[in-house]
Amino acid sequence: MKLPRNRSHNERLLARQLKSRSTFVLGMPNTLIVEPGAVCSLRCRFCPQSKQDFNFTRGLLNLRDFQRIIGYFEPYLDTVMLFNWGEPLMNPDIGRMVAYASAKGIHTFIHSHFNSLDEALAEELIRGGLFEITASIDGVTQESYAAYRQGGSLERAIANLRLLQEKKRELRADSPRIVWKFLVFRHNEHEMESARLLAGELGIPVEFKFAVTDGTISSTLPEFSSDRPAEKFIRHYGLPCEQLWKSPTIHADGTVLPCCMVSHSRFCAGNVFQQEFGDIWNNEKYRFLREVASGKKEADESVFCYYCMFGRRRRVKGQDA
Repeated sequence: MKLPRNRSHNERLLARQLKSRSTFVLGMPNTLIVEPGAVCSLRCRFCPQSKQDFNFTRGLLNLRDFQRIIGYFEPYLDTVMLFNWGEPLMNPDIGRMVAYASAKGIHTFIHSHFNSLDEALAEELIRGGLFEITASIDGVTQESYAAYRQGGSLERAIANLRLLQEKKRELRADSPRIVWKFLVFRHNEHEMESARLLAGELGIPVEFKFAVTDGTISSTLPEFSSDRPAEKFIRHYGLPCEQLWKSPTIHADGTVLPCCMVSHSRFCAGNVFQQEFGDIWNNEKYRFLREVASGKKEADESVFCYYCMFGRRRRVKGQDA
């Protein structure tokens, strides 16, 4: 595989091939989703990581392996998302990962439940150049919050949100941008206005987001209810299928996942610590997935698309899988 000349050439290639839905991609990923570790202190109700059948390794990504991963993609990378199924702030190397990527001009993003932050880590993330951090806090009372974020403390999460904002002011730093993400459910939709007021007091934006559920606790509000979940997911988060052309997910053990929504290792596409990424990026599995996502072929049970809400098949009759 002939590599792009530089980052701008790569961006043009990716844009053109995404638009045409090319099966073979000549460009290299400009965005990575990297799992710092599939570990978490909370048991969020619909998170695959909290389920017993979650079969990814639960080890933590170390700094050296993170540097190896960045090295494979560095000339073309613009963004690294340092989160997937686990809680990134539980990785003791997370601050050094942020600093390493930021020093190379790569934008770093973190999503966190904010129960694991302390003052030293807050300062390390700010000084390391973290570009944006999102706090996942779904309520303004402990009862509403813990209905989904089981095992979490609302008081601690809000206190840490204040801590980070105050530390940022103290250091006179422009970044990270701090965002409060509030998943809207039936049990917390009445707290949205209170969340707006609290966010205003904290001086940060709050974003109300659609939550994928089994329908039992979905919001009654039309924008966040469980009907037409794929359409609402795209409106709130974008279409994850586009990751097949520009942004693989890499687990802590090097496993390459074609999409951030993949929650079982049998759907992996390879391993960057065992194979050249160029051989993975356009292997038979990746090319088949791109054909499925483009509507050129139907998904079968060997690929995650078959079970996904965006797939062309439905796993459960009459209901999006």
